[in-house]
Amino acid sequence: MLLDRGALRVQLHAFDGKASTAGPAVEAGYFFSVPPSILRSRQKQKLVRALPLGSLLLESDSPVLGPDPQQRNEPANIRYALKAIAEIKEMTEQTVAAVIDENYRRLYGL
Repeated sequence: MLLDRGALRVQLHAFDGKASTAGPAVEAGYFFSVPPSILRSRQKQKLVRALPLGSLLLESDSPVLGPDPQQRNEPANIRYALKAIAEIKEMTEQTVAAVIDENYRRLYGL
């Protein structure tokens, strides 16, 4: 629907689709935000593995989607998502943080 409507600046919040269905959104320049629940979500891990770093953002999605489903999520837990992305992409956290910062600037014109 977003593609059909010509949406240009899109953040797909907590995308739960398969990585294979994300291709057209990546090609359109859309961004996928990754919550701390990536630590326990194989789907999110597969998504991050498949998508280019230039398409990723971070999100806290508080109070849900934290690293531990039994505890209230807090924005500070975003560091777990950053670390998980760095491990999956085999990059330093500093590199991932710099690219994600640039992604936010591109998306929101900061």
